[in-house]
Amino acid sequence: MTSVIDVASGLGLEATLNTSESQSVEALFEFNRLKSIQNMETISTTLQVIKDGRLGVASSTKPDVGEELLQKAIALSAYGSPVSYHLPEVEKAASPVLYSKETADFPLESMLRIGEELAAFMKSLHSDVNGTVQVYRATSRHSISNTKGLDASWRKSQFEIGVGLNLAEGQNMVQVGDYVVSPAPHYDLADMKNRIKQDFDLARRNVPLESGAYDVVFTWNAFRDLILPLVECLNGKAVVRGESPFANRLGEQAFSPKFTVVEDGAREMAVASRIYDLQGVACRRTPLVNAGVLSEYILDLETAAKLVRKPTGTGGAGGPTHNNIVIEPGDLEKDEMVAGLKKGIIIDMTMGSWAGNPYSGQVTGNIALGYLVEDGKPVGRVKDSMFSLNIFKHLKDSLVALSKESKCIGNIFLPYALLKDVSVSAKKE
Repeated sequence: MTSVIDVASGLGLEATLNTSESQSVEALFEFNRLKSIQNMETISTTLQVIKDGRLGVASSTKPDVGEELLQKAIALSAYGSPVSYHLPEVEKAASPVLYSKETADFPLESMLRIGEELAAFMKSLHSDVNGTVQVYRATSRHSISNTKGLDASWRKSQFEIGVGLNLAEGQNMVQVGDYVVSPAPHYDLADMKNRIKQDFDLARRNVPLESGAYDVVFTWNAFRDLILPLVECLNGKAVVRGESPFANRLGEQAFSPKFTVVEDGAREMAVASRIYDLQGVACRRTPLVNAGVLSEYILDLETAAKLVRKPTGTGGAGGPTHNNIVIEPGDLEKDEMVAGLKKGIIIDMTMGSWAGNPYSGQVTGNIALGYLVEDGKPVGRVKDSMFSLNIFKHLKDSLVALSKESKCIGNIFLPYALLKDVSVSAKKE
């Protein structure tokens, strides 16, 4: 396939070729029993060509399509977006460990035992529980080459366990779960069971809630719904278009000094890390918000050129795209956060909060799973209630603490967050 790059170079074109090959195994349990076992092998090839100042991108999931892909990318470049950049010179990249032989060798029998154990556990909580378990492992090889002389490859692995249960009791629908993901099979089934049982017991006990302003602990799951709109605002494409409220604000104290956000495409043992991005820029650690100060945007070659900044190793085929977003943890145990609440709320899952305009900062949604806290102890589940806040204002003026503990949810590393003065409205009985 590297000959495609040679041909493109001979035609006077700039070109970048990305390939990935993966093998995966998934064991899926539904209704507390094994539903399916899937083995998959995939191949993906993407060629980017710059011709006459325009970008042509062609992709294929078939092997050995180099010449065909080149002709397709050249043809598409006539209709492609004009670009303001040239491909980068080859730069030395970090070499984080992204592959675990333990994952590659993890036997299917062990995956099935994990699924059976968790399914049986959920069934033991209540005879009518519908439990779902997904156990997944994958290994992949990635490579990149371009007309600047870059030629690199690396291996990755991924291991996931996802657990969820639901129980219908009259008008009450109980839904709780847990999730772990890592390049290596790092998991603690006892911890997962303990968390699920605690949530399950609390979620079955409904308690009344009055509307008002509350101190709220956002768990990993719920805090992610606040961070995603912020990440959209930090995307260089939104900045260039003038949609982001953070345009022309680098160096400003935009958030609390307790709040630091990092884009870390070279993070060790993280499933979204890479050696190079899809444009051939080395992935790296880039503070986006440093102790509350707006420090950088998520930039590809195009947006970096337009903003006269350096790319951040976050280039995709269609624009900037983050690798790992890391919210730096704080100095308070998450249990201490809850214990310090006289009267507050824990929000674990939201619904509908992602549907608004991310550039306004306003996040409003239903509390899909939340608990009332009185005198430092969760006392039961709150239902038929909504929360509303502005992430720009609250992460600047109302951030009380972030937890020491952190968890990877997809490709975002998150602590718990305690915010004060969150507006909560509850349905009147």
